[in-house]
Amino acid sequence: MECRESRLLIHEFLDGDIDELANNRLQEHLRACNDCRRHKHELQKAIAFVQSTSHVHAPADFTQRVLAQLPAPTKMNLMSVWLKQHPFIAAAAVFFFLMAGSLVASWFEPNQTLQVSSNDLDQLRVDRQRNVVVVPEGVTVTGDLIVRNGSVEVLGEVDGNVVAIDGKVFTASTAQIAGDVESIEAIFDWVWYQLKNVGNDLLPFAQ
Repeated sequence: MECRESRLLIHEFLDGDIDELANNRLQEHLRACNDCRRHKHELQKAIAFVQSTSHVHAPADFTQRVLAQLPAPTKMNLMSVWLKQHPFIAAAAVFFFLMAGSLVASWFEPNQTLQVSSNDLDQLRVDRQRNVVVVPEGVTVTGDLIVRNGSVEVLGEVDGNVVAIDGKVFTASTAQIAGDVESIEAIFDWVWYQLKNVGNDLLPFAQ
């Protein structure tokens, strides 16, 4: 018998799967081969060692003790983990943070010139002395009317929202406004108004 075949039969012998004829041949080879006999002896020692450790169990507080010795996670690490777990929320937070910063900066712009945004500018009347934009009676303005650094006086109709930023909205008894009326005189109202518009543009189905 060659040693290569003997090594295979040794494993079968240790597993208890060897037949009588093969066992007799193996034992005959082991009596004559020191290397295979030593190999069988080493395998038997390894098996005995593994079996002797089967009753070993870790202490009940082993996990807690190991965790207690680990360095505490820093706030930066915790934030990094949270951002990786919630990428969409993190991106949205950054977007709104930057948007809010831009809006705050625009609120404090030194330009105090009366500014009007409307699809029908030619239908409006601007009273420079009172710093008021007037929707004359009998006139219909299509879409939103937004006035900054001044007030709005509605005598006619507005088929949309009327917004006065850093001003007020006045309505006569003849006024008809299809949308919302907002007077924005505080920075937080301004930021909220702009973010609400961004949200409406991004999520039109939520309206």
